[in-house]
Amino acid sequence: MPKVVDHDARREELIAATWRTIRRLGLAGTTTREIAKEAGYAHGLLAYYFPDKDAILDAALERAYQAAREQLGARLAGRSGRDAVREVLLAALPIGEASVETQVLVMSWGTMVTSEAQRARRYASHREWRDTVRVLVRIAAAVGEMTAEQDPGEIADALVALVDGLTLHGVMNPAEYPERRLVATLDRVLDRYR
Repeated sequence: MPKVVDHDARREELIAATWRTIRRLGLAGTTTREIAKEAGYAHGLLAYYFPDKDAILDAALERAYQAAREQLGARLAGRSGRDAVREVLLAALPIGEASVETQVLVMSWGTMVTSEAQRARRYASHREWRDTVRVLVRIAAAVGEMTAEQDPGEIADALVALVDGLTLHGVMNPAEYPERRLVATLDRVLDRYR
């Protein structure tokens, strides 16, 4: 009797092995052979599920975006006003558990420049996050926890640009931009919009 394989579960195992490999070897050291080895499968099996390294990295990034959405919902539970704005911005910085995923995301930005399909997929996630920031800033301004003297959409766009820049610096030069500096910079700018 042939063995029954849950293909969705196997894909998830391979994606999880991809993240473990990236954490262990970095993006440059992550190869399909290393991913297969980490997962405990033959290298040829990987090709059945993913045609190449780019495909499995794309699936891993998509899983990271999905996990980030779920985590963001949990992080925002019970928060409101300026506190919710701060939390949604902190969630996007390369700090804590999200640091590796954020590093891989930043490294994928080059592909987004040259691939229309990648840009469309990845920017949709960024737009979703930006729109969440806009809604939360509007709410914070409406309850008096952020300034109403400036358009909330403009404030949100400035905060998103700040976090994008801090993320780039945090990934590219973590010694100069450690977690505490990233958070302190964000807090100083948020204070300007009280």
